[in-house]
Amino acid sequence: MAQYARYRAPAESGQKLIAPPWGELCRIVAGNVAWRRETPLTVLGRPLNDFAVDARREILERAAGYVSTYSSPPPLKGGARGGISPSDAESQSERVRAALAGGICSSPLIVTGHQPELVHPGVWVKNFAAAALCASKGAVSLNLVIDGDACRTTAIRVPAGTLEEPRWESVEFDGPADEMPWEERTILHPEQWRSFPTRVAAASKNLLSDRMLDEWWPLAMERAAATGRIGLGLAQARHLAEIEWSRRNLELPQSEMCQTAAFRRFTLHLFNELPRFVTSYNDALGKYRRVHRLRNHAQPVPNLAVDGDWFQAPYWVWSADAPGRRPLYLRRDGAGFVATDRQTFERRLPCVCDDGGDRALAELATWEAEGLKLRSRALVTTMFARLAVADLFIHGIGGAKYDEATDAICERFFGTAPPAFAAISGTLHLPIARTAGDAGSAQGLQQRLRELTFHPEQHVDFAAPGANGEVAAAAESKRRWLAVAKSPANAGERHREIAAANLALQPYVAGERESIERRLAAASERTRANRVLNSREYASCLFPRKLLEQFLLDFPV
Repeated sequence: MAQYARYRAPAESGQKLIAPPWGELCRIVAGNVAWRRETPLTVLGRPLNDFAVDARREILERAAGYVSTYSSPPPLKGGARGGISPSDAESQSERVRAALAGGICSSPLIVTGHQPELVHPGVWVKNFAAAALCASKGAVSLNLVIDGDACRTTAIRVPAGTLEEPRWESVEFDGPADEMPWEERTILHPEQWRSFPTRVAAASKNLLSDRMLDEWWPLAMERAAATGRIGLGLAQARHLAEIEWSRRNLELPQSEMCQTAAFRRFTLHLFNELPRFVTSYNDALGKYRRVHRLRNHAQPVPNLAVDGDWFQAPYWVWSADAPGRRPLYLRRDGAGFVATDRQTFERRLPCVCDDGGDRALAELATWEAEGLKLRSRALVTTMFARLAVADLFIHGIGGAKYDEATDAICERFFGTAPPAFAAISGTLHLPIARTAGDAGSAQGLQQRLRELTFHPEQHVDFAAPGANGEVAAAAESKRRWLAVAKSPANAGERHREIAAANLALQPYVAGERESIERRLAAASERTRANRVLNSREYASCLFPRKLLEQFLLDFPV
């Protein structure tokens, strides 16, 4: 049976999960580079290593061009810089230029990625880990902004109430809308967008006094206005905060990556053997669910559908006019394919065999020019990145778990697992004064209540006033029946007599029960309060800037 790693978020604030350990990551990078050079895997007939050279060059060029569109705004006010000097921070741009000029993109490339959400520090820390690896090992780092994922909420959870009675409160930065990709999501309620920091401050006034949000949100507003998109606005403002801390990763939206020739060729490679890919995909997911005992067939992702000669591809399609994501289906038709979403469009793709896929590549570019978006689903996004782009891909906990399924898919379809990845996350708690919650205390009190119910004779003071002969008689009856060996013949009577004795003794432990129940209610309330106060899921922008610095920049360089 397949073995899967177990990733758990650290329990203590300030701790990080790094798997494999930090000291082994350079060895992993070297092994991944060697794997790509030696693997017999091909993409549309080209050796993977040759294909990856072109893919990396194309993606680095796009990333450098994308970042140059917004990396000049003035720095955030009051920003203390981290431990890397400005000259060291600039060196990554020099490494990118050298890699491109050298024609072989020889610098190691560290890649991570996430949706353009307001993420908690345990997610954001991946970007700083990538930057630290690059600063110490002469590599280049790239963050993929996964704007093809659905924007399911435009709100964050904020700690509200008081220290004694805290609660969660949802604060929106834009109003609700039909579900659509981040790539298409615009600001629908400008006043909510502008007033977001004020409403967060009002909700959390009794618990938070220093939030990065207050100084950072004007930058998010500026970038959203410049791009016309919420996701890009948040992502670019977040990236500029990293640059202010002298961490200069490159960035590229998934939507841009999907428009590269390399990614389209990889897509055509999958299309060309789609029936076999679908079988590999579904079989790997089925085994993953069995090993993890998952009954929900949507976990970690749904299977790809097969309907006669139609096969669902691991891609979404939509248009700006109809921005809801729709699954893509293909079937063979003579020398080519028919592609459809079974709702709004049906297109033909030429055969990808005769000309190395050039005509099909041009057709995919035509789709994009006409407003039809073709974007990869999660597993294919990281599959492409790990096979053809990254020398090390850094996941968080969730991504690391689902990408073990990607390994299994690749083993079935390509005959080999992709290069190894790393999982990096962390835990940071908001700086709220709190009393320590003792989960063990509540468990101990619950055990005491159980003992009063089933072993009351151990807690009765037989010498206390009011302890009459009935108490001693009940205890003695129970003692006698416990001494009788249980058998099929006496099991019913024995149980009834023991239960009757326990019941008769309850009035004599009632005072202790009431005391324990009061203590248990107080302990349960402390546990509930600490779930609010100690959550690791709060958005990074709710934290003080200095506390974030101390946590995010704490990597060896």
